[in-house]
Amino acid sequence: MAGYNEPYKNQWSKAKNLANAAGMEEKLYDQELPDTAYDKDGKLLDYKLGGIFHPAYGSSSGIAGININPYGPFERFYWGWTIPGVSHHSEHRVFAWMPHHMAPDSASAKHIMETMLSRASLAILHEMDYNYQAVKKPFIHEGRKFKQWYLGHSDGNCSLQKMNCVLSLYVTEPKGPYRAPRFAFHNIAGEASWFFPAKDDSAFPRLILAEGEGTKSISASMFYQKLSARLPGWAYFYIAPNEAGTGENNRTIPYPYVLEKGKPLLFIRPVSQ
Repeated sequence: MAGYNEPYKNQWSKAKNLANAAGMEEKLYDQELPDTAYDKDGKLLDYKLGGIFHPAYGSSSGIAGININPYGPFERFYWGWTIPGVSHHSEHRVFAWMPHHMAPDSASAKHIMETMLSRASLAILHEMDYNYQAVKKPFIHEGRKFKQWYLGHSDGNCSLQKMNCVLSLYVTEPKGPYRAPRFAFHNIAGEASWFFPAKDDSAFPRLILAEGEGTKSISASMFYQKLSARLPGWAYFYIAPNEAGTGENNRTIPYPYVLEKGKPLLFIRPVSQ
């Protein structure tokens, strides 16, 4: 059986190990924190992450407007990327190792994944007081068909009439049977799966919240974290910044992370180099 047979790399974060196993071999970088974040053997001291001041960006680093209640505080602390000119991937991506027994063939697995993602997404948006309306005609981008829903909210920022807020979903047909990595979520680790990779620069599965220019209504970070928590542990999200680096004006630019069952996994080097 084909599959990911590489061992877990202890010098990498779990986020980097998972994203690499999903096919994202390029543009994956772990942040090394100041020396005080590591012990004398070079191992990361998790309990110190909340109290370290990083002079490159100060104490205001973080995902703007993140609100992850009731899932607890954001994982210990949130760090900006501080290497100029280095970019992570610029789009959110979905990757997954669906248990192989869930579908008889790849087309069925794709349908199950589409249904699972759409139902869970719309349920969470409803809980966030958004209503929705399915777009009857698929949106076609680069030959790929996206399912879409217009979103509305009582505050008027997102409006079904204006069609200025849209949820878009695209799922590829998976590979399989494919052995999941042994460090994936416990119920699929090392097992046969339908693999939804995130490798291709245009054909990867994705779930996109888009708002019209000047519209700031949806807390996307809260939405994705709630969605990840609700989905099975074998479904992952790579949450990307538009650009990772210090930028021309040295401002902090948001940092990427991976969501595993609602838990943000940061690209932070676990051992000092």
